[in-house]
Amino acid sequence: MRRSMIVVACWIVAAVLFGSCDRSPEAKLAKHVKNGDAYVKEEKFREAAIEYRNAVKAVPKDPAAHWKLAKASLEAKDIRTGFAELQKTVELDPNNFEALGKLGEIYVMAGKKDEAAQIADNLVKNRPNDPQGYILQSGLAVRAGRLDEGIAKLKNAAELDPKRVRTLLTIGNLYLLKRDRKSAQEWYDKALAADPNSTDVHVARGNFFFASGERDEGEKEYRKAIELSKEKETLRIALAEHYLYQGRMEESEKELNAVIKEMNSQKARKVLAEIKLENGKVAEAKPIVDAILKENEKDLDGKYLKGRIALAEKRLDDAKALFGDVVKQDAGMARARLYNGLTEIQQGQVEVGRKEIGEAVKLDPGNARAQLLLGEVSLQMGAPAAAEKAALEVLKRNPSNALAAILLADSFLARKEWKKAEQIYQAMIKQLPNSPGGYLKMGLSRRLQGKPKEAAGFFGQAVEKNPKDLTSINEYIFALAASKDTTKAKKVLDETVAKEPKNPLLWDMAGRFQLASGKPAEAEAAFLKSIELAPDFMAPYYQLGVIYAAQKKFPEAEVRLAKVIGKDDKNVGAHMLLGMVLNSEGKIDAANKEYRKVLTLSPKHPLAANNLASNLADGGGNLDEALKFAQIAREAAPEDPSVGDTLGWIYYKKGLVDTAYPLISESAGKLKNNASIRYHYGMVLAKKGKNKEAASELNAALALDPKFPGADAAKKTLEGLK
Repeated sequence: MRRSMIVVACWIVAAVLFGSCDRSPEAKLAKHVKNGDAYVKEEKFREAAIEYRNAVKAVPKDPAAHWKLAKASLEAKDIRTGFAELQKTVELDPNNFEALGKLGEIYVMAGKKDEAAQIADNLVKNRPNDPQGYILQSGLAVRAGRLDEGIAKLKNAAELDPKRVRTLLTIGNLYLLKRDRKSAQEWYDKALAADPNSTDVHVARGNFFFASGERDEGEKEYRKAIELSKEKETLRIALAEHYLYQGRMEESEKELNAVIKEMNSQKARKVLAEIKLENGKVAEAKPIVDAILKENEKDLDGKYLKGRIALAEKRLDDAKALFGDVVKQDAGMARARLYNGLTEIQQGQVEVGRKEIGEAVKLDPGNARAQLLLGEVSLQMGAPAAAEKAALEVLKRNPSNALAAILLADSFLARKEWKKAEQIYQAMIKQLPNSPGGYLKMGLSRRLQGKPKEAAGFFGQAVEKNPKDLTSINEYIFALAASKDTTKAKKVLDETVAKEPKNPLLWDMAGRFQLASGKPAEAEAAFLKSIELAPDFMAPYYQLGVIYAAQKKFPEAEVRLAKVIGKDDKNVGAHMLLGMVLNSEGKIDAANKEYRKVLTLSPKHPLAANNLASNLADGGGNLDEALKFAQIAREAAPEDPSVGDTLGWIYYKKGLVDTAYPLISESAGKLKNNASIRYHYGMVLAKKGKNKEAASELNAALALDPKFPGADAAKKTLEGLK
């Protein structure tokens, strides 16, 4: 019995001793490093980083453990941890030159020139046979715009390590940046000779051949890279995107569908859905996005894509909610910020939308769409310098971007820098002589300069290039009329209408031409025809309102329209026009009744919603109800300045002056001859404390029409401003 007790005691002592050993810092270090190394062999870098982090906790001053943690973190794309661990590694072991080089690379990428230069010079001085110092010096030179110096430094590195593929490829890329394709290919070939089985080499060569227009060679290189790589999904998606850039839509979608089928790839689904949306195929995008969210209902890309579907379908509130949710969870997703801004603009929040698009540009300066959209919005808001800056950013990265060139020229046009604008428009004509775009822009420039005959010449050429372009036809007809060639203008108009007698846009154009020609009866008939063909089309209603107001024919118009409604109570156009006539007679309640009838028949009719909202706001009605109708109008007609003014005025009346300001400001800029809108703008400016500008706008409103409905309030406000 005693012997048994002694044996048990011995085992207890041994367990304690070995247990103590296992819990020592050194033992923990060894255990976690061993586990981390095993994960690295399996390329499970996140798991490896966790083990190395535990090793570092066990022995905080072990430089080797910090170095392993740094490398695993960088592989796992955790740059912040990798950077911190590199700093700690170098602090503990100043002679770890590999870690020093990695740290220098991060400094270069972060733009910390002094820190990177210090490391680079140190490496070159103390390790002249190590290529890393020259590589860092090259990176600094390239970031400073000194490409030749950067190439020379890399060639030094290549001489020291001719098998280092990354260096050879970077030299090729720099030559490509200089547009020296011959030298670029030489270095890509050297990289291939150094390592024929490198995935990176075949991808770089594939990109080079695709960029050079050698599609077959590019595809061949990508297929080889896919064969060699473990990352087949990523490379096949990249190949599909190359097909897309080349306009090979069918092949692109075929490749993506194959990746989805073979690998159940969420990444491929997301790219395919984006392609469908870019090409307006919303119905085809829907099931793809549903599949993404079915697998993970919290997937942010899926929510973003669902938001784009909502935006395409004009469900602005749904789009706003989805984009807002994505941005809230990931403020760094540039795409979501971009479309969130676009949604804000379509909801009338122009300034808020512009700021959001600006954030998208900051997050992704290379996103051409975001830059161009920011430029267009800036141009609309009267900031051509900002539009110019956005256009130049795009052109810096892609000098052949036609939309950026047009935006740049339009920014010059807005500042009346005619010569600069026309140099670009003429270049467009030279490069694309069969496209109407350049001729149309030249015509607009000459029209703005008060040269209608020259404008007509350019518009005529635009029509010749595309006889179905209504914008060009409209500009051509009115330029001819302005240059006193009314006979030719009438002939062009009649021939155009005869080709498409059921096009409401052409009848509206005919009505405006007859009105400008002093023929109100013919104009009225044309506008009525336009309304008959498209009851939801707003423009002819305005014009008819102008005619009836000028002729004071309200009672006759009322009787005439009542007869039409008596025969067909569901005639949207007749109810709408009757509402406008009653409005002009001061019969506001009766007018509102007609507008509500229109909205019952056509729930998103923009003019009925706008007029009803305006009447409710100005007549002491429910402002919340007025806001609801104004938002319906804005959603249906986001570009209409009258609609923007109504929405802005309601916000003003609700005390939301900052929300009202951009809407009314934009409207006043577009409709400078509208007394009511100038009055609204003046009132908003007064609330914002801009008294001088407010007085100018209120005086302008009274000068345009001394008896407009807000004239008394304008005079009273002017007295207060004094």
